[in-house]
Amino acid sequence: MKKILMVAQTLGGGGTEVALVELINHLDTKKYEITLLLMDKDTSFIDRIKRKIKIKYLKFDDMFWHNLVSMNTMVGKAIKKANINSSLKIYDIALKHIYSSVFNKKYDLAIDFYGYGSFTTAIVADKVNASKKVTWLHDAKMSWIKNVEEYFDKYNKIFCVSKSVKVSFDKLYPQIDNKSEVFYNLIDKTNIIRKSTEFVPHNFKKNKFNIVSVGRLTEQKGFDIALESAKILKNRGLNFQWFVVGEGRDRKKLEKKMRKLNLNNFFFFLGQKANPYPYIKNGNVFVLPSRHEGYGLAVLEARILKKPVIVSNIPVYKEQIINNKNGLISELNAEDLSNKIMKLYYDSDLQEKIDLYLNEENIDFSKELCKLENLF
Repeated sequence: MKKILMVAQTLGGGGTEVALVELINHLDTKKYEITLLLMDKDTSFIDRIKRKIKIKYLKFDDMFWHNLVSMNTMVGKAIKKANINSSLKIYDIALKHIYSSVFNKKYDLAIDFYGYGSFTTAIVADKVNASKKVTWLHDAKMSWIKNVEEYFDKYNKIFCVSKSVKVSFDKLYPQIDNKSEVFYNLIDKTNIIRKSTEFVPHNFKKNKFNIVSVGRLTEQKGFDIALESAKILKNRGLNFQWFVVGEGRDRKKLEKKMRKLNLNNFFFFLGQKANPYPYIKNGNVFVLPSRHEGYGLAVLEARILKKPVIVSNIPVYKEQIINNKNGLISELNAEDLSNKIMKLYYDSDLQEKIDLYLNEENIDFSKELCKLENLF
C-alpha cells in the first residue's frame, strides 16, 4: 500500500478546500494510506470526507511562529501578499519551530495541496521525507509566487488547475515548464445532484428572478461589481432577488455598500452554507464576476446542475463557458453585467438554447487521477 501525505491550511473555507476533499474522496484507500496534515483547526468540511484517513495538526514551539506563517492571520497574509518571504526567508526560519510525527516517516508521495505561495509549500519541500513531491497552483494570478520559488526544485510536479494557470506559470518559469501540468479539480457529480434536492430555499420567490452567486467574500470574486450591477437592475425595474452564499473578510464592507445602494430587499448575503447546491439548483441564473480565478469550481458546479451561467471575461472562464451556448460572458463592469442579466431574462430563445446545450453537456474529469498514479 502506497503512503500519501497531503498538507493543507485547513478543512474549511472555499473552493480550494472543496477540491481537496474531492481529491481525497476519489483516492482508493485499498491502494493508498492517506495522512492529512493541517496547519489550522477549521474543520468545517470534515464531514464531507468519505474515506478513512489520518488527520494530524502541525505544532509550533511558539504561537508567534504560527501567527507569522498562517493564512488565517493578518500578519501571515501580509507576508504572503507582499512577498516578504522572498527576501527575509521567514519560512525557512519558521521551519525550525514546527514539529509533527509525519516528519519521522517516509512517504511515497507528498502533496502540498494548498499552495498559494504559503508556508505549506516550504513544509513539503524541506521537512517531509517522500519519494515524490507535488504542489498545486489554484490561481492564474500569481503575485505571491516569489515567496516559494526557491522550493520548486524540490518538487517533481507542479499541478495547475487549469490551462490558464499553466500558461501563467510557464511564462514566469519557462526553465521548469516541463514540471507543470494541468490537473482539473475532481468533482462528485452524483453527490452534487443528490444534495441539490435536499431542500428548497424558503427565501426564494417564484414570482421573482432569483440570481445566485457562491464564493468567498473577497475582492477576487467581484461582489462589489455585483452590487453595482444589482443597483442598475433595480433602477431598470427588474423584479429580482440576488443571493450570495459564502463568507469572507469583506462581508462588513460589502454589507455597508449594499445598504448605501438601498439594496436591502434585493441583495442578500446568506453566509457559509454546508450545502449550497439547492440554492444553485433553484436559482434562475448563476452569476460570478470574478477578477481572477484558478478554474472556478462553483461555476463547474452550476453547470453540473444545468444552470445558465454569467461570468466575467477572464481567460480561465473561457475553458468552461462558451458565450451564448452554456452561458454568457460579461465584461468586468457593472453595466455590462447588468446588460447580460437583462438579456438572459428577456430572451426566451436564448434561455432555451442554453438549456438544451447544458442538458447535453458531458462533464467528466475522472481520468485526471491517472496523473497522480503515474507518479508512482
